[in-house]
Parts: sequence; structure tokens; C-alpha cells
Amino acid sequence: MYWQRDLVVWRGDLKMYGKQQAQAKPVDFGKQKGIYILYDHHTVVYVGRSIDRPLGKRLYEHTIDRLGSRWNRFSWFGLLDVTPDGNLREIPFNTSLASLVATLEALLIEALEPPQNRKRGDDLSAVEYIQAIDPELKEREIQNTLRSIEQKMRGGS
Repeated sequence: MYWQRDLVVWRGDLKMYGKQQAQAKPVDFGKQKGIYILYDHHTVVYVGRSIDRPLGKRLYEHTIDRLGSRWNRFSWFGLLDVTPDGNLREIPFNTSLASLVATLEALLIEALEPPQNRKRGDDLSAVEYIQAIDPELKEREIQNTLRSIEQKMRGGS
């Protein structure tokens, strides 16, 4: 929920990292499939699906299309399971219509947080992943800091 656009390196072969807990190993969700919501802060600007093209590809497309400058956060709800070694895999779907409707309702309640809903979605059995900063962005920050220190040292001698 509410992942930040600026914590992702945007390119065609997108990697989106998430963790279950702060110290856990990051999982790359770039190849995830499911639905997503684009926000301008907390205002929904677009809802989409990623089935034929993975989530990372769909989100990347929205950085260069008509929505490119209109969103800064996104939420996603994936259909692929995470294996114990941190990869994504498809899982079989054997669900009733009632269960599907309850899940859709729960997703909408979670995503939209309507004020008149007193409880969270009932039948939402999901694992939430918090966003992790792309390691490439961390490396860029380190390099920029080192360059800044070097410049100050040269200027101060």
C-alpha cells in the first residue's frame, strides 16, 4: 500500500523491492501480476491490471504515458505467491463466487479506506510487503556523498 514512486529505478525491465519485515531479504515484485492503483498523494488517479504484462512493465509504461506526471505513489495487489527463496510463482485458484466477491470487497476497503466502513476487509488473506529502496538508488546516494566529500576536501586544501 502507498509505495513511493521515487524509491524505484524506472526502466523497461523494472525491479520493485519489498520486504515483509525491515531486516528481511528483499523480494523483487517487478514480475508480479494483479491489480494496481496510482495515486497523486492519497487521491486515486488510475486503477489498472497487469496480467499480460507484469506489474513492473505496466507501472513503467505509466511513467512515460499521459499519466506520467500525475502520480507519485502506487499500491498493488498481487496474484503470484512468494516462494521461501524469494521468487514468484503461480498458485492454483479454486474459489467460489462468494469468496471472490468477499476478496474483491476486502481489497476495495483496504485500498480506498472508505470512512463509513467500520472494519477492514473480512476475507482478505494476504501478506503485506513494505517497500524497500532499490539498491541502485542506495548506491547512487553513496557515490554522490563520496563525490561531495571529495569536492569539499579538494576545496578546503
